[in-house]
Amino acid sequence: MTRAERLAKAEERARARLEVQRQRLAQVQARQRDEERRALHKRRLVVGMLAEETGLFALDDALLAALFTRLAPLVDAAAPVAVLEALLQDAGGPPGRSVDGLAQAAPGVAPAVPVG
Repeated sequence: MTRAERLAKAEERARARLEVQRQRLAQVQARQRDEERRALHKRRLVVGMLAEETGLFALDDALLAALFTRLAPLVDAAAPVAVLEALLQDAGGPPGRSVDGLAQAAPGVAPAVPVG
């Protein structure tokens, strides 16, 4: 066997080993994708159960979509729960702000007269 023939055989063996490694890599990657798919499915199930337990299923799809769209920016927040709590506290406004039905007349102003 000549040197060229030995090199050709070595190349053939190396190519065969490379193909086996490619097949193994493809199998591992397929298992990884399957595991990621399963984890995502499990996560969706858990989030759906949380939505159901908290009563969000009572809302229609359009309202839920709008709600989640408004909540989406919280994903990038360092402390999303704290940010949401702060936003909800701000919804009431600063102290002294009137709320329908609870406002009091300023001193010297006549109270509202009910109509009806």
